[in-house]
Amino acid sequence: MVRKDSAGERVDVAMLVDVETGDRNPAGRFVPERASMEAKVLAALRARYRSVAVVPFGPDVVATMSELRALRPRMVFNLTEWVDGDRGLDHAIAGLLDMMKLRYTGTGQIGMQLCRDKELAKRLVAEAGVDVPRAFTPERGARLLRTPLPFPLIVKPRTGDASDGIDKSSLVHTPLALRRRLRALRPQFRDPVCEEYIPGRDIYVGIIGNEPRVLAPTEMVIGSKRAAAPKFATFRIKNDGAYRSKWRVSYRLANLPAPLLRTLKQYSAAAFRALKLRDYARLDYRLTDEGRLVFIEANPNPDLTPHTLGQNLCFVGIAYEELIPRIVQIAERRYRRGR
Repeated sequence: MVRKDSAGERVDVAMLVDVETGDRNPAGRFVPERASMEAKVLAALRARYRSVAVVPFGPDVVATMSELRALRPRMVFNLTEWVDGDRGLDHAIAGLLDMMKLRYTGTGQIGMQLCRDKELAKRLVAEAGVDVPRAFTPERGARLLRTPLPFPLIVKPRTGDASDGIDKSSLVHTPLALRRRLRALRPQFRDPVCEEYIPGRDIYVGIIGNEPRVLAPTEMVIGSKRAAAPKFATFRIKNDGAYRSKWRVSYRLANLPAPLLRTLKQYSAAAFRALKLRDYARLDYRLTDEGRLVFIEANPNPDLTPHTLGQNLCFVGIAYEELIPRIVQIAERRYRRGR
């Protein structure tokens, strides 16, 4: 069902969401699930803009295009993560918006593709002068009695997202464990990548604007010291509240010495530009006990749930009710500058 603005005027902001995040009410309006990220972003937008619509992106691409054309939004707030459940096609949505000549928030098609390929992303970031883990992609059928890098290694999907395919068994210490992990991943994820395991602290930093402005870093703390406790961010840590409670996982502002903080800001600005990120992002690092700061991955259009990393710790220093409209304003300014 295509809904037009009742007054026939252009919509200020059209929030583009995955169709699985809500449903249409009897009047034909798409309503996000209660307490979802989409519902919270919608509330923040409606507090600032007179006319805000929600458009679901589902398998019927033509229907989505028709609804967007009817609304004629001044800006599309792109919150999509996949096409019909396939995260590898998130860049195609940005490409579609470009084809329709619609203005939208967040990273564009090229940046989404660069960040999706973890091996390529790290290569580009390394060329920009940022420290990254050494890595290799094993050939299918290889016996791997020897590896180009010493153990332990961490095995992850090359094109995964949101820690898909990453659990405690991703950390391998022997050729046998490596082969088993590769066999477990390959049916769902093609060409897993093997990385140098970086022991240490998980550090996250939010970025806002296209200058860009690097915000204060946050770190994940695993309070349990039991041998079985997770040693890095896994899918369950990110998505299972009971699991976080079991291992006493929490987030706090990262206390870093001034020289290291300067390095973090330099690395983050360089990675932001190298990966063609736009408007806002989150970058993930590991920090060793010796002070080595290592880039792990970039998250374009990251989760905008208010307390993803704890109380206001994702985009530190920016109140949520200000963050969401600010992203719109940043995108508007970028388009005015022809970027």
